[in-house]
Amino acid sequence: MDLSRRRFTTSLTALAGLAATPALAQRRQPPVSFPLFDTPPSSHALAQFDVTADGLGYRLFIAAPRGAPPSGGWPSLWMLDGNAAFSRLSAAQLTAHPRLAVVGIGYPIEEGFDGAARARDYTPTPLETPKHGRGRDWEFGGQAAFRARLLGPLAAALAAHAPLDPARRCLWGHSYGGVFALATLLSAPEAFRAYMPISPSTGFGGGALQAMAAGAPQLERGRAEVLMMLGDNEHRSGTPDLPEPRPNPDTMAMAERLAQRPDLHVQLEVLKGLGHGATFAASFPRSFALAEA
Repeated sequence: MDLSRRRFTTSLTALAGLAATPALAQRRQPPVSFPLFDTPPSSHALAQFDVTADGLGYRLFIAAPRGAPPSGGWPSLWMLDGNAAFSRLSAAQLTAHPRLAVVGIGYPIEEGFDGAARARDYTPTPLETPKHGRGRDWEFGGQAAFRARLLGPLAAALAAHAPLDPARRCLWGHSYGGVFALATLLSAPEAFRAYMPISPSTGFGGGALQAMAAGAPQLERGRAEVLMMLGDNEHRSGTPDLPEPRPNPDTMAMAERLAQRPDLHVQLEVLKGLGHGATFAASFPRSFALAEA
C-alpha cells in the first residue's frame, strides 16, 4: 500500500480510540544462539564485538559483503535489537543480497532483548509514565543521546570493519526499536536514507511521537523512504462492537500523517494473520530489498 498515493478509508475512525497491544519489549526472552555464525554465507564476512560508548555497553554485529566495495562504501541496513535480529538472520537471506551490509546494534547480553536498555535508548521523553504491568522501574527518554552514540562512536567502530556509505544507510527497528526509527525520522530525518519502523509502539508515552510529529523538521532536499509494517492481529479491543484483533490504530494514523509530507515516500504493509512479535522476522524480505535498492 503506497500511502503517498492513497488515503485511508473511514474505517480508521472506528479504531482510533483503541489502546495499543503491550510491546515485545516487555516480555522475557530466553538466551539466543546464532546459527548464522556456525554456517556463514560465502557472500558476507561476519563479525561481532563489544563497544563502550558514554560508559554504556553495546554489542555490534556486522555482515559485510565480500569483494571490492563501491567508491562511497556499501549500502547498509542498521538493525536495532541486534542480538535478536542476528539470531534470526539466515545465510540464505544474506546471500540473496550480496552487496548489502547488514549491521546489528545490540547489547552485551545472552538474551535477544535487553528490556531496560532498549527502553532507555529507543524512546522519546514520555508525556505519561509508561505502564508495564510487572513493576519494572525503567528509564525512558534517551533516544537523542542514543542517536548521538549510534552515529558517533558506534558508527566509527563499524567503519573500522567495513566501508559503509553514510548516504545509503537505512534504519530498521521493531516495537520500541520502531519507536526509535520514527523518533529519528521526526527529529533528524537526514540521518538515514530509509526508515523501517516495524510494529512500532506508536502509543508510547501518551502520544510522545505524535507530539514530535507536530513540529518535525523536513528534509531540505530529496525524499526519505519510509516502510511501515505491522500485523493485522496486533490490537485487541475487548469491546463488543470491535471484538476481533486489528492493526494498531496509532500506527495506522501515524502512517497517514507521515504520508502527507512531501519529503517522505511512505509505504504501509499490513501483514495478514500476524501478531506483534511475528512481524519481527516477517519484515526481513521487504526491508532487505528496500535497503539494497
